[in-house]
Amino acid sequence: MNKYTLENSDVVLTNVHSPRSCLGEYCTVHKKSDHHMRSFRQHWRDDWGFMERICPHGVGHPDPDEIWPKDSILWSSHGCDGCCHE
Repeated sequence: MNKYTLENSDVVLTNVHSPRSCLGEYCTVHKKSDHHMRSFRQHWRDDWGFMERICPHGVGHPDPDEIWPKDSILWSSHGCDGCCHE
C-alpha cells in the first residue's frame, strides 16, 4: 500500500498512485514544482477529488501542480482571497 504524508501536514493518504504513473510534468504528490504556495498546508479534497493548499487565512486554493487545464472552472470557482495569485 502506497502512503504519502501531505506537505506541511500530519495527514497521511493511503492508496496513492506510484511515482511511475504520475501524469504531466508535475504532480501534487511526487513531483511538486517550486510554486509560491509550497509553504501552505496541503489538503486532499475527497469530496471533489483534488489537492488544495490552505493559505495562512484558512482559505483552500487548488494546488498549482494539479493536472487540470489552467482554464478549468475549478480554478476560478474556489473561495479565493487572492493568496493563490503570484
